[in-house]
Amino acid sequence: MEKNHIILNIIKKSLLFITGNLWEFIYLELFFKKTVSEFPADIIIKNVALIMLVNLIIVCILHSMKATFLISCIFMFIIGIANYFVISFRGYGIVFMDFYAVKTAATVAGEYSYKIDAYFIAGCLAGAAQLAILFIVFRLERKKQIQKPYNYFKKSSIAASFAGIAVCILFIVWINFDAFFFKGISKITWDHNIGINDYGYLLYFLSNAEKTEIDKPAGYSVKKVDKILSAYEKSDKNSKDSTDSKNPNIIMIMNESFSDLRILGNMDTDKSVMSFYDSLSENTIKGYAQSSVYGGYTANSEFEFLTGCSKVFLPGNPYLQYMDGYLPSIISNIKAQKGYSEAIAIHPYNPSGYNRNRVYPLLYFDKFLSADDFKNPLLVRDYISDLSDYKKIEELYEQKEKGTSLCVFNVTMQNHNPYNNTGYKFEEDIKVTSFNSDMQTEQYLSLMKMSDDALKQLVTYFKNVDEPVIIILFGDHQPHLSDSFYTHMMGKEPLQFTQEDTMKKYQVPFLIWANYDIPEMFIEKASINYLSSIFLSVAGLKMSNFNRYLLDLYKKLPAISAVGSYDSSKKLHEAEEKDSEYASLMKEYEMIQYNYLFDEENRLDRHYNVSEITPE
Repeated sequence: MEKNHIILNIIKKSLLFITGNLWEFIYLELFFKKTVSEFPADIIIKNVALIMLVNLIIVCILHSMKATFLISCIFMFIIGIANYFVISFRGYGIVFMDFYAVKTAATVAGEYSYKIDAYFIAGCLAGAAQLAILFIVFRLERKKQIQKPYNYFKKSSIAASFAGIAVCILFIVWINFDAFFFKGISKITWDHNIGINDYGYLLYFLSNAEKTEIDKPAGYSVKKVDKILSAYEKSDKNSKDSTDSKNPNIIMIMNESFSDLRILGNMDTDKSVMSFYDSLSENTIKGYAQSSVYGGYTANSEFEFLTGCSKVFLPGNPYLQYMDGYLPSIISNIKAQKGYSEAIAIHPYNPSGYNRNRVYPLLYFDKFLSADDFKNPLLVRDYISDLSDYKKIEELYEQKEKGTSLCVFNVTMQNHNPYNNTGYKFEEDIKVTSFNSDMQTEQYLSLMKMSDDALKQLVTYFKNVDEPVIIILFGDHQPHLSDSFYTHMMGKEPLQFTQEDTMKKYQVPFLIWANYDIPEMFIEKASINYLSSIFLSVAGLKMSNFNRYLLDLYKKLPAISAVGSYDSSKKLHEAEEKDSEYASLMKEYEMIQYNYLFDEENRLDRHYNVSEITPE
């Protein structure tokens, strides 16, 4: 009888343990607006197994199932709520790399206003129900313990704990070395939202975490990199390097959330949103570039532009994870040329965001102007306006030392989300007339109208100066807007998008304009990692071997991003593709980027730097 009682007790506790873990999975997914019925059985089992792994470890430590579920329930509750609010302003939940940007995220997140829906309420109620049951059971357990004191060091409990820990270790080893558990999941990197919704949050989060380490590429050698880049070694006799002229003033602007939503589909508005941008044609190069990010992670686009590296080979956030020493960049190469004595970075917000105050000097900036350096700026909502931002550039131009050329890199802030500020009144409200739009879309379009007006003021100012000036402006990413907006524009919700559809969400406009003669053209496809090399070429400045390599690669693979890449025939490729000309080109790029970023002892600096220019 006693043996049967023990067996029944084990079965009962096992069923309760499994049920409790399944319940936690169910209400965690409610915060992602998913119900358990939407997942296939194998995905449910894998997610529940991960929760069970953590809870089994806690049980083995505490020897108490009730205390374990009390801890894990509160933890899952916090994870669910945090993700719900992150999704509301960014479009997808918290992924592993976010932990490197937690300070920046916390600063920005405090400026949002949030709304709750039925899924949020259901998730809260389900979590509260588990907590209530746990408290009731906990009280009953305490009454039993008065009659029979609890012995933590009971031999059977200690033995069960060791057995449980052994099972956990075996499970961890299995999922790390067996391909079955994460089969097909870790490759879903081009859209976090799809990965989370298809595979469940915990399973996707853990598979995504595997991508934070950078391994040496297969077949990598310094000799191979040197051979590839040496093919692009030549003198820059055609660059602006004469004693009777100086290089142009350089203005580089990455405009926050600057995008052209018309690429997504047809949309009519009561006023033109980008009338000045559209009107520019003389001495202007325009086009679209693929970004590796959507709705956030501004610093990743910044990094791609300044270095020529691509996020396709970098799972994390370079500014927060990979920048620990001086790195050649477009800034160091511009400064090595005639007339550029100082390089200035401008970002009218917190200087510590994404570690910019630490990273910018490593990229050879001499000065960093943040929000603290703007006196009485015009604010649009709670951010310094593009107009005030550009006025600061004009001020720097007027104050620069005579005989020198300006070099400025500016990351704007005006258009940062959220787009639900009801307290700010726009002078020119943009209204969508072709379908019933929401406030977020129209507020974003109104902000874009202000950006266009500010661009007009900036171009008009530099059109009338005597010195040569060349400007590049590009967006860092598109804004995160509601699913209903994409349904109107593209005829389907984002979760139904093909990769081709998703690529459109990662497309941003760019322009290069000069107050002197430059070639005029439209570039249909490019990517942000190429823009600095294209810009140097148009400006007639001396380039490194790496810049020339990128311009050659651009002809073969005009758009490379973490989301997908296009070749010269406009065919879309994924990063994991093997045994093709595309794969071969990407492998070479990966090896070069590894040497540039991570093989510091063997970095071939002569290929990434331009030599000091001396008058002939």
